[in-house]
Amino acid sequence: MRHVTLAVLLGLVASGFACGQPLPPPPAAPDSAPRLKPNATIPAAPRLGPRASAATEYQPPDLGEWPAARIDPLLRSVDPARLREWHTLLASQPHIAGSAGDVGQVERLAKCFADMGLEVEKHEFWAYLSSPVSTVLELLDGGKATPLVTKEQMLPEDLDSSNPDLTWGWNAFSGTGDVTAPIVYANQGTKADFARLRELGVDCKGKIVLCRYGGNFRGHKVRFAELAGAAAVVIFTDQPPDASTPYPRGGFPNDSCIERGSINTLDYPGDPLTPGIEANKDAPRLDPASIALPKIPVQPIGWGAARAILIAMAERSDPAHPSPVLPDKWQGGINVPYTLVGPDTVRLRVRVEQKRELVRSANVIGTLRGETWPDEWVLIGAHHDAWGFGACDPTCGTITVLEAAKVLADAAKAGKRPRRTVKFCAWGAEEFSIIGSTEWVESRREALEQQAIAYINLDMASMGPNFGASAAPSLKTLIAEVSRHVPDTTSKLAETGIDGQSVYAVWTGRGESSDPLLSGEPRIGNLGGGSDHVAFWCHAGVPSCGLGASGAKGSAYHSVYDTLTWYRKNVGDDYQSARMVTQMAIGVLARLTDDDTPPLDFARDMHDTAVRLRELAELADRTLPAIAPDVRAMAERAREASFRTGVWANALARVPGNLPARRQVWATIRQRILTPKGLPLREWYRNELASPDADSGYSPWFLPRLTRAIENSDIVPARIALERYGDMIGGGPANGKPPSSLPMRERVPGMKPPIPRPLNPDSPTNESPRP
Repeated sequence: MRHVTLAVLLGLVASGFACGQPLPPPPAAPDSAPRLKPNATIPAAPRLGPRASAATEYQPPDLGEWPAARIDPLLRSVDPARLREWHTLLASQPHIAGSAGDVGQVERLAKCFADMGLEVEKHEFWAYLSSPVSTVLELLDGGKATPLVTKEQMLPEDLDSSNPDLTWGWNAFSGTGDVTAPIVYANQGTKADFARLRELGVDCKGKIVLCRYGGNFRGHKVRFAELAGAAAVVIFTDQPPDASTPYPRGGFPNDSCIERGSINTLDYPGDPLTPGIEANKDAPRLDPASIALPKIPVQPIGWGAARAILIAMAERSDPAHPSPVLPDKWQGGINVPYTLVGPDTVRLRVRVEQKRELVRSANVIGTLRGETWPDEWVLIGAHHDAWGFGACDPTCGTITVLEAAKVLADAAKAGKRPRRTVKFCAWGAEEFSIIGSTEWVESRREALEQQAIAYINLDMASMGPNFGASAAPSLKTLIAEVSRHVPDTTSKLAETGIDGQSVYAVWTGRGESSDPLLSGEPRIGNLGGGSDHVAFWCHAGVPSCGLGASGAKGSAYHSVYDTLTWYRKNVGDDYQSARMVTQMAIGVLARLTDDDTPPLDFARDMHDTAVRLRELAELADRTLPAIAPDVRAMAERAREASFRTGVWANALARVPGNLPARRQVWATIRQRILTPKGLPLREWYRNELASPDADSGYSPWFLPRLTRAIENSDIVPARIALERYGDMIGGGPANGKPPSSLPMRERVPGMKPPIPRPLNPDSPTNESPRP
């Protein structure tokens, strides 16, 4: 790794980059990484040194020798038995945001952090949430009304499933209404699915749309159905391909298992009424009638109820008016015909009543002050609210945050305090719209931009033996390096090294997990939407990552069966998955907090930018050919920036012995990737590198500005995007002024101004949405 002097480095901040040769084809992915025998001892992992082609191409930088004497004792302190105890404590009762159980969860978490000796902050917020009042779902077949199941069956094998605080299946922010109408099946309810229905001449206007989970965020299913004129939506969990062992015999959804969840698709996360500002008690708020929350009733169901609907649609089909032929791949997993359009004699009645009101909840933050640089922060968190007991989502991630806090707090008491400050975070109301973390970030965004090094997210993090990660590009090298020094679930960390296999060996040994562009490296995804990293990365520009492990045989996602019984039966009672993820998180934390220069590989930002621009150029060949050569030229410019010259090529942004200069480099990089006015049509999102896909909600859009323009064949926004990327890759700070120099309402133009007077949380409105 080359060290660039301060004078040269800051001189290059204002320089552009010359174009060179076209990008070479990516290296072929290896068939598999070598596996070690289960009880083999892994020697010290090699340093990530420069490779033979480093002079002409980006390569992961050298992070230095692994500080085993400093970090390995922390890793060995992680206790699976204690993780199990945290799990029992936090998954002991249902705790939907704003409920009495939620209040109890906040108090439990605050006590845990206080008992560790951490500074505890309970950050209260007042959010506009919804709650269920009643629901009716009936199948009307030839005049006969048959009630359909809207709540899971209680199981004697899992007594938690009979808890009286559990509700029927519901989708938060559903409209209130009572609709009876014929049925249209819309597959997964994606934008493409509704376009296909239009091609087939299927009219959804006034109909009840039936669609299955998968393919996109559930809220977008409702949004596209509403745009198509649907009167109501019913979303079902499809029968899994391997349903031979449904819960409680195995882990797969039984026929009554229902996925709950929010269907809010506003153009910003967080509290719906306070975009861009903190939702405290006295905050000015938007008029609820002015925001685009769903207006039609929505009801989720299991595959047993869906089966009854699909059978009726198929058996009562009218030969004189046959349904259009089902498109390819629209047949789901239930062993009955899936019919596009049901006859008029087969109808559904959907009656949903919900109330919307201001509800109080809180984030809980435990702070461990740094010894050397206390004003530099590394944050790690998971949300604490759930749709029921939440043993899987989120609590198997929340316990890893608590265990990491316990290990680092105990080390601090023994005289080994981290050099930078660590904030351990438990976020409230994530399930409704990523609310708690968003409100916390909005309340102190300027401080985060100046002081936060990175954020680690651990939502639903320990679900099996297969480790994986998604991350901002600058964190990918660090995650891969840490994985070389953490044992996988079947191994342990002994005094002499790893007894068995490392996470890295198992991770890269899975063929689908090897990075096709960087030979020998694990595949680390880009961050999309759906969890608490969004505000940190997409709004404040704080490099973020999500760490986790998968592999459970089945799912209890957002159902009443998301209990300790389900988890311990189908993930495991040994807590080795949680141990592994906690050790990975501690390893990443320790390097970020204690290294003289946090190992942020900013060159990877430009490498990934170049790779994405190449992909977008190929897409532009089909949708916007006039722009394709310019996109390829910008890809070459980004490629050169990743290894040859300028602030990006100084991969770890190292300015030895000069803290102010290092912070200036970081500030320059952050200013380049953040756009003060926000992304087009989505002003809350300010990161030019990343946002969630606007049409799916979960998937990542890397380079969202250009991605959207090319997908929409829109030449003017595409050229503006390339001009903006020219500023980002080389040249001065983007748009002249640093983002924090403008007031929030100027930074987020186009957002509706708040109403003049605050709503009173002590007398919350009970306004129900219009049908």
